[in-house]
Amino acid sequence: MDNINPSSYIINDLIHHYEIAQYDKAESKALSITKDFPKHQLSWKVLAAIFIKKNKNAEALKANKEALKLNPEDHEVLNNLGLIFQKLGKFKESESNLKKAISLKPDFSQAYFNLGITSKILRRLEEAEKNFKTAVKFQPNYAQAYNNLGNLQKEMGRLKEAEASYTRAINLKPDYVKAYSNLGATQQELGKLEEAEKNYSKAIALKPDYIESYSNLGVTLNKMGRLKEAEASYTKAIELNPNYAKALYNRSQLFFDKAKYELALRDADACASKEAKVLSLIALYKLGRIGEIYKRIEALSKVTPEDISIAAFAAFISKKEKKTTAYNFCPNPLDFIHVANLSSHVNDLVKYVEGIIEELDKIETIWEPFGKSTISGFQTLEGLNLFKNPSGKISQLKSIIISELQKYYMKFKNEPCSYIQKFPSINNIFGWNVILKHNGHQSTHIHPAGWLSGVIYLKVVPSKGKDEGAIEFSLNGKHYYDLNSPSLKFQPEVGDIVFFPSSLHHKTIPFTTNTDRIIISFDLIPDTESTI
Repeated sequence: MDNINPSSYIINDLIHHYEIAQYDKAESKALSITKDFPKHQLSWKVLAAIFIKKNKNAEALKANKEALKLNPEDHEVLNNLGLIFQKLGKFKESESNLKKAISLKPDFSQAYFNLGITSKILRRLEEAEKNFKTAVKFQPNYAQAYNNLGNLQKEMGRLKEAEASYTRAINLKPDYVKAYSNLGATQQELGKLEEAEKNYSKAIALKPDYIESYSNLGVTLNKMGRLKEAEASYTKAIELNPNYAKALYNRSQLFFDKAKYELALRDADACASKEAKVLSLIALYKLGRIGEIYKRIEALSKVTPEDISIAAFAAFISKKEKKTTAYNFCPNPLDFIHVANLSSHVNDLVKYVEGIIEELDKIETIWEPFGKSTISGFQTLEGLNLFKNPSGKISQLKSIIISELQKYYMKFKNEPCSYIQKFPSINNIFGWNVILKHNGHQSTHIHPAGWLSGVIYLKVVPSKGKDEGAIEFSLNGKHYYDLNSPSLKFQPEVGDIVFFPSSLHHKTIPFTTNTDRIIISFDLIPDTESTI
């Protein structure tokens, strides 16, 4: 029977069951056809498509390879192979097959879309963007491609472009639940809280069990001061999934802000996220359960010994109780502040700083970004790293920072804490720009994603004898404070470079002068594979 094709009735019946999502029946029919007609390529293609729908990736790979043997230039089979390799985590093979599919059909929008996903996974973000844009060029009504393009633009910090892409996806597909949720998240970051609320609510109306949107809606309502509604939204998400970490953490924070510390502790302990561990410690501090704090810190030191947030709290409680903890990341972070100046690296400081500011003027910023510490000021869009492929004066600045990091390490290399003994490779730095306006400041914060943090001062303000515009370092955090905790204020000058542990709380003193205070901040990102 190898040379005989199945009847059109048999094939149409197979395709019908596939199209109405009766995949078990379709699989049975396809297996029967490929057994009786092993050289019928379409049957192998449909069988592979069924396996993909059923997440039987190994079987899908085998069926697609059979289809490819029968027609090595079938662009659809090559696209499906690319998709299967993507699902199997074999991204180089995925890329190779998708590019072959495109070479055979240069306007193959679905292959460009899948290649965009593979490129994104491989962290080739510019290629991914190009592929998503090519997909919508050849298929202008490709809503899913616009949504994924929006995801990419959001990750790259281009929030306004992401907003436009999600809106386009929704216009093409008005019931596109995920696009509404993504649009809400983007508008939330842009500070468009009423619009974010509207789009989260639309996503929930379309999908009443959409856990993520309930949680995100709660964040927006909380930011708008509608705490009862926020709590209800978090609670709904938790009812749908009692283990949903984001909602548990968000509700724990809400309870904490309302001084309901037992409830905050309950939710934080139920949450699996690492951020919740320190929230539990702070709730215990508010409840006066100091002994339990020390026991938990000892346990955490064995599991997550380099958590920045836990290190910050451990340093605080150690000073407060005059008793060391088991957490040895950086017990005395105030001892590791380091100051230098750009003038030791450039001939004309004024001209160099002016050049950096000119370059920064071309980079998009956002006013008081959502969830950040910047008040009355602009900050680089989240996800946009000034030191990724820099040019001009900013490229030179990156080299200066790396040079100073080498000096910093040599200065402290004999210190026994893990902050120094496990000091990461100095090349992975993430930078952003902050421009504070009149009465601007940055509230108390740490940098949980960093290891070491730094500030370069490009424009400063007069102190007026009141420390205006100074940076203040302290062991006190936003939610834990002791009047006797040590602190240090530093009044910067133009060109100053200040390094400090990412676990050290710091803030900016507000200033009344009607001028700008301009800085570049950065984090040295921990690298688990490479240390100095």
